[in-house]
Amino acid sequence: MLTGRLHPYLPELTIRDYDTYLRYMRGVSYQLYLEYGFLAYSFLPHKGGTLALLADSLAGRQATCRNIRLPGSLSPVPVMCQTRGIRLAAQIEVLMSWHRLQDRRNSELPFCQKVQRLVQRFTLYRAYRKAVQEEPALERIFYQQRAQAVAQHQLRGQNYAVASEPMSNVYGALFSVLAPDDPVQRKNMRYIGSCIGKAFYLLDKAERHQRDQKEDRYNVFLANGLSGEAAKENARRQAIASINDLSRVYTLMDVKLNRSLLDNIMILGLRDTVDPLEHGSWDLNWELPL
Repeated sequence: MLTGRLHPYLPELTIRDYDTYLRYMRGVSYQLYLEYGFLAYSFLPHKGGTLALLADSLAGRQATCRNIRLPGSLSPVPVMCQTRGIRLAAQIEVLMSWHRLQDRRNSELPFCQKVQRLVQRFTLYRAYRKAVQEEPALERIFYQQRAQAVAQHQLRGQNYAVASEPMSNVYGALFSVLAPDDPVQRKNMRYIGSCIGKAFYLLDKAERHQRDQKEDRYNVFLANGLSGEAAKENARRQAIASINDLSRVYTLMDVKLNRSLLDNIMILGLRDTVDPLEHGSWDLNWELPL
C-alpha cells in the first residue's frame, strides 16, 4: 500500500503555496505526536499533508497557524494546527502504516527482517489501536481491502482492472471520507481516489516485478507474461490514463481554499509522479524539509 506520492510539482509552485504545504505537513506531524506519542511520531513517514489540505480546503476550514517547536527541532516553526482534516490525515497515516506491515507474512521474510517487523509492530500497535477506536469506519475500509486483495492474489488473474480493484476501492473510500457532507462531492472524491489507487497499484507492481518473480509472488504483469521493462511501460500508460480521468473530475470540484496549491498537486504533481515532466530529474520519494 503506497503513500507519499501526492506531492507538489516544485518548478510551478509559488513560495506562498510552498509555505502552506510545509505548514500542513508539519501540522500532520505535530498531530501524530500529540495523539499517538513520540514513538509513533518517530516511526511514521509524515506524508499526509495533501490529505489534510484536501479535507480542509473542500470544507472551507481555515487552519490556525502557530509557531511550535517540533520534537527534535531546535527552534519553533510555523505549523497548521488541529483541524478535522489534519486529525483525519494523522489517523489515515497510522492505519496505512500499520496495514503496510501486514503486506507480507512473517514466514516469507529473512530473520533480520522478521525482527525489524516485530519492532515496528510493537512501536505502532498502541497508536493503531487508538486510531481504530477513534475512526472504526476507516479500519473497516482497510480490513475489507485486505480480504479482497487476498482473494485476488489467490486467483492470480490477468485482468488489470480486477487486480487493482482492492487498492482502487480503499483509496476511493478514503478520499470520500475527506469530502464534506455533500453527495456529489463525496461521489467525485471517491472516483478521484479510485483512479489514484489504480495508478499507484500498477506503478508499485511494475517496480516490484523482479522481486515478485524471484519470490514467486503474484504480480499481474507476470501473470500477463510481461518483462520488467514492458511492465513499467504498461503501468505508465495505464496510470497516465487514470490520472487524466481524475483530472477531468477534479476540475469540477468546489475547492473553497488553496485552489492553486491543490491544482499543482492533483494535476502537475500526479502527472510528474507517473511520467516525470523534467525527464526523470525528480525523485518519486523526495522529502520536504519540516
